[in-house]
Amino acid sequence: MKLSKRLQMNVSLVPQGARVADIGCDHGYAAIWLIQNQVAEKMVAMDINEGPIARAKEHIRREGLEKQIECRRSNGMEKLEPGEVDTLMIAGMGGPLMIDILKARPEVLEKVQTLVLQPQSEIGFVREKLSEFGFELVQEKACRDEGKFYFAMLAKRSEKAGEPHGCNVSGTGYSTYLIEKQDPVMLEFLLQEKKVYDSILDRLAEQENTGARRLEVEHLCTLLEELTEKMK
Repeated sequence: MKLSKRLQMNVSLVPQGARVADIGCDHGYAAIWLIQNQVAEKMVAMDINEGPIARAKEHIRREGLEKQIECRRSNGMEKLEPGEVDTLMIAGMGGPLMIDILKARPEVLEKVQTLVLQPQSEIGFVREKLSEFGFELVQEKACRDEGKFYFAMLAKRSEKAGEPHGCNVSGTGYSTYLIEKQDPVMLEFLLQEKKVYDSILDRLAEQENTGARRLEVEHLCTLLEELTEKMK
């Protein structure tokens, strides 16, 4: 099965032999790929809505994988038992909702060793929250799929999780990991961000009583200039 760039990025972070719950599974494509490519040992595809579960079941049936992939209609981890899986893959939803899902079932989460997360918003917020759950951020990836930028992260349970690790550039949600790795997609994203904020700054210059906001945007533009020059 051929996946979109976004889904391919997500599944590439799943460890070999993992027992995975795909929360917010949508069409079930990621679960199918992980079983077909012998990455996951076990898959539970989960979604809060009946529509995505029905679609996932149909796609799984077409591939003849009904015995390897179980589908469950579930609000987050609600239908998971503690120790049933060792890896959670959560993608395609906002960062705050993702954190709410992780908070909701601590007895399940404490048995999980690996998180593969791809938040659609508040990405920096998700990075910062990982240590509160006992996880350390170990890898990040970025991709551009059909004109949109996506970011995924791999986190492992760790005794060092409580230590501050500067996962975001100070005062922003930009990934320290991807900047230090000089990731080309991250550079492309930051260059686009700079264009956006340069345009905002030009508009603010034409308006009155925008001093505080203008200073804030000027600071961000300067920071983006420094970051992009560092990565070139």
